[in-house]
Amino acid sequence: MKSGKAGKSRWRISLAALIVVVLISVVLNYYFSDTYQLSFFQNGVESIVAIVLCAAFLLIVGTVNVIVSILFKGAPKSIHNPKVAWVITAVLCITILFFTMWVYPLAEKASYIHKVEKALAMSEQQQADEEITVLLISSEKQCFRTTSSNCNNETYKNSFFLKNNLDTQKEVQVRIRALDSEQKELKVIESDVMTLEAGELRLVETDESSEMESIWSRSSFETEYRTHSYESLYRYRDADKEALFLYQTALHI
Repeated sequence: MKSGKAGKSRWRISLAALIVVVLISVVLNYYFSDTYQLSFFQNGVESIVAIVLCAAFLLIVGTVNVIVSILFKGAPKSIHNPKVAWVITAVLCITILFFTMWVYPLAEKASYIHKVEKALAMSEQQQADEEITVLLISSEKQCFRTTSSNCNNETYKNSFFLKNNLDTQKEVQVRIRALDSEQKELKVIESDVMTLEAGELRLVETDESSEMESIWSRSSFETEYRTHSYESLYRYRDADKEALFLYQTALHI
């Protein structure tokens, strides 16, 4: 890290690796946006949260740096170097913004697209003569380490999808009864009235789905325990008609 050819070589390798990673992520982001019609960037609320997080970190570390600079005024740079401290703080802030506004959303997009592809494959298998297909794609906790004590307090986020198998646009609403591994009821919830184009597949959105989150970060609803199976009722109508027709699907395990 000091002066010398070896240090410069390592910095060049690190910088080149970073540039390659950024370029690959840009290509992936463009592909996801173009193929799946996803927004290139996360929404404004999530971006504000990331900026506030970074600002809070900058405020805390900056305050500590100022206090230490006052207490150790005139101390040798080997003990405290304010300029180096500010440079490190700036680098860490940029890193936080890079991960919270770019890397993490990109990973969530990839996970969401995997769910969409899985839902499409399942709908092809289950479609038969169903007008509307209701699918449970995942019921999971969003934790970095599922074995940690902090994760025990997290609820399960359930992702259900609807697919319109008809040839015309429909307004669809579904009621879902989530069941655990012992077929005990976890929750009964109704979706919003959703407009689906012919053949369209969409995540089921309910009152628990946050509009402040990007679509790839949303879930249908949350339960205390994992959803293993479900029962569903759905109804649909043409966009220009008032009558709703009620249908019932079988138990899904």
